Amino acid sequence: MHPPSAGNWINGVVWVLIGLATAFLGLRTYCKYLRRGGLWLDDYVLMASWLVLIAAGAILSVCVAAVFFDHDPNNQTGAHDIGLLTTITGTLFFIAAIWSKTSFALTLTRIAGPKLRIVLYIIITSMNVITCVSVILRWLQCQPVRKIWDGSVDGMCWDRDLILGVTIAASAYSAFMDFLLAIIPWPIIIKLQMRTREKVGIIIAMSMGVCAGVTAIIKCTKFQVLKSTGFADDVFELSIWSVAEIATTIMAASIPMLRALVREATATSGRLGCPVLYIVDKSRGAANRVRSRRASKVVQRSSDAGSDEKAALNQASTACGQIVKMDEVHVHFSDRANNESIESEIGRLPRSYSPWV
Repeated sequence: MHPPSAGNWINGVVWVLIGLATAFLGLRTYCKYLRRGGLWLDDYVLMASWLVLIAAGAILSVCVAAVFFDHDPNNQTGAHDIGLLTTITGTLFFIAAIWSKTSFALTLTRIAGPKLRIVLYIIITSMNVITCVSVILRWLQCQPVRKIWDGSVDGMCWDRDLILGVTIAASAYSAFMDFLLAIIPWPIIIKLQMRTREKVGIIIAMSMGVCAGVTAIIKCTKFQVLKSTGFADDVFELSIWSVAEIATTIMAASIPMLRALVREATATSGRLGCPVLYIVDKSRGAANRVRSRRASKVVQRSSDAGSDEKAALNQASTACGQIVKMDEVHVHFSDRANNESIESEIGRLPRSYSPWV
């Protein structure tokens, strides 16, 4: 006999976690609406992960109601039906977890350089491929498929230790990616020109995925329940940690945006409309890439004005309590013969030159 209080506790924990994830995602979306920046691909992927989490939570609640609140002695097939629902729920948990991590990785591609962006795309691809393999093997391990959750059915199954090993390996890899994605922003943020206190705050906000990694590791220790040939009550404990991993990832992916919202709301200057910018001086890199066959005449008449502009921006950043970005561009002039075109000048630039790098 399963006490109803245990069912209430399971439902309470699951839906509190889902509620927190919903609140953080809603505030993230609201913050982007206030900034009129619009939603990007990472936002839509995170919303898709949240929707899958809601669906998984609803199915899990149906299972909890059947196990802890429905005590019909004539219901002989209930356990088998619950086994099917928990198998579906486990698949949804895997999908929601990997999509939430994919969303955060996509967010990092927006601030990463070209090389680091390639690394992030490799991470995204590997996480999704490994998860797909794990889910497919989970559903193809037995013939007929019903034998996965109903041990009374005649049929054949692969070695359950093999399937369990693949599942644990996929979850462990996902946990490792949580820690890696939490570290990746560090070299990007450290190079920004801002106060050390601000750097530490941003690094902490961008590294909250460590909490998701911890929950993923704990979840790996609960997978032994999958070796059972029938339905096991311990599957609910595994489900709770699965929900915790997904909800924590959604909240961690939303915290960096919420940090900016809180800073504006609590700004001592009261200037909530000040732009959020960063100081990045790319002039040297751009100047080194430009080559000309003739001696270049550097125009310096605006150098004093440029210094004044930089000082003004720095002063504005101090007043707003925010970070200011200024791209400084050096313009070089050279003489061109009458028989030369603009295309010939562009052709002198190296193929690797890009004003945005």
